[in-house]
Amino acid sequence: MNAMDNTKVHILGGGPAGLTAGYYAKKQHLNFIIYEAGAMVGGNCRTIKLDNFRFDTGAHRFHDKDPAATVEVKRLLGDDLLSVDAPSEIFFDDKFYRFPLELTDLIDKLGYSSLLKIAWDKLHSSGIRKIDNFETLALRRYGKTLAEQFLLNYSKKLWGLPTHDLSTAISGNRLKGLDLWSFLRSTLFGTSKNPGHLDGTFFYPKYGIGMIPENLYEFIGKENVKLQHGVSRIIQKNGRIDRIILNGAIEIQTDVVINTLPLTLSLRILDPPPPSALISIVDNIKYRHLILCVYCLKGGTFSQNASLYFPSEEFPFTRLYEPKNRSPYMAPENKTVVVLEIPCFKDEEIWQKSDRDLNRTVWEGLCRVKSLKEDDIVHFQTFKLPFAYPVLEVGYEENVKRLVDYFKRFENLYLTGRSSLFRYVHLHDLFKAGKEVVEQIVDDY
Repeated sequence: MNAMDNTKVHILGGGPAGLTAGYYAKKQHLNFIIYEAGAMVGGNCRTIKLDNFRFDTGAHRFHDKDPAATVEVKRLLGDDLLSVDAPSEIFFDDKFYRFPLELTDLIDKLGYSSLLKIAWDKLHSSGIRKIDNFETLALRRYGKTLAEQFLLNYSKKLWGLPTHDLSTAISGNRLKGLDLWSFLRSTLFGTSKNPGHLDGTFFYPKYGIGMIPENLYEFIGKENVKLQHGVSRIIQKNGRIDRIILNGAIEIQTDVVINTLPLTLSLRILDPPPPSALISIVDNIKYRHLILCVYCLKGGTFSQNASLYFPSEEFPFTRLYEPKNRSPYMAPENKTVVVLEIPCFKDEEIWQKSDRDLNRTVWEGLCRVKSLKEDDIVHFQTFKLPFAYPVLEVGYEENVKRLVDYFKRFENLYLTGRSSLFRYVHLHDLFKAGKEVVEQIVDDY
C-alpha cells in the first residue's frame, strides 16, 4: 500500500496556488482538503458580476508560456478559452504610445530631436556597469530619457518606493527584448511585433478569468474544499506542523501541509513563534494593496486596448483595463466596463476613502483619457484587495530566503504560490508549481 493512501494533505488557501495544488492532488488520487477563509475560491483571481457586466479582480490573462500548463487550462475550459490579440498602450503627456515601444510610433509622437536625445542617452548608458537595482537596470537598458518617461515613474507609482530601492526582479520578463537596440532592429527589418512579450497575445476565458479557478474548483470537488475556514494558527511541534486552528476554534491534526498563505502572515500565526530575528524581518516586509475603481458605462467601447498604463503622477491610477477587449461577453451590447487600478499601502489615506471620494479622485483623470459625461455611468463601485502582490525591495532575496529556509525545517510542510514564496509570478507559473509540489509530496511519501 502506498504511504499516501491514508495521508491527508491540508492545503492552506483557496486562491490559484492552492487550487492548482488541489488540481494535481486530485489527479494523483491523493486524500486532500483545501481551507479557504473567503466565501468563494479564487483569492485575487476572480470575476465579479454587476448586473450583466463582468470584470476581473485585476488585469489577469493566461499566457502560453508553459506548454503543460496550457494543455491543462485548455482541458478545463475547452471552447470557453479564447485566443486574444489586443494591443496595450501607455498614456503619457496626453498621447497614446504603443506598448511594447515601437520606433516608428516614438518618432511620430516625440519627433526626431527627442529620438536623437534618446539614442545619445543610450550610448552613454553603456557606462553603467553595476546593475544592483531596478533603476540602474532600466537606465542601462533604455537610457535616461526613455526610462524616466515610460518606466521609472510608472514603477515608482506601482510599487510605492523610489526605483533605486527596488530589486531588478520586479521586471520579470517585461524588459526582455524591449531595449532600444531591439526596437531599432525590429523597425529596420520590419518585425515590429514582439511575440515573446507578455502583452498583446494571450488566452482569456469567455466569461472572465474567474472561470479558471471556478473550473478548478469543480474538478477538485466541493467535498474537498472548506470555504469560510480561515487559518488562525499554525501549531508546530518536534520539527513538524502538528495541527492548524481554523476560525479561532476548530482544531485539525495535520499529516502533510501545503501552505499558500502570505509569508508574513504565516510567520505571525506560527505557534510557538519563530525567533525574534525572523519576526524583525517580517516587520519590514511590505505587500502592496490594490483598489479597483469600476465604471460600467454606456457606449460600445472605451478603447481598443487590453490595458492602458499611466506613468504620470497626475493620474492617481496606474492601469486601466477594459474586459470587453478580452472577451465580448464581459459587457452587454452597446455598453462596456472599465477598471482602474490604484496601488497603495494599507496605511495610506486613499485606502480608507469611500466609493464617493474615490469616484471624485479618479473620474476627472478618466475623462482626460476620453470625453465622458456623468450620465454615461451605469454603475460605479470599488473593490479593495489586500496583499495584492509583494514589494520586491533591494536585498529582499536574502531576507525571504531566511524565512523560507525556516519553514523548510518542518518535514511535512511545503510552500507554493506568489504570497508564500514572495515571488512575482503568473498564472501559468502556478500550474507548474502546483504540479511540482504535489510530485514532491508523492516522492517524499
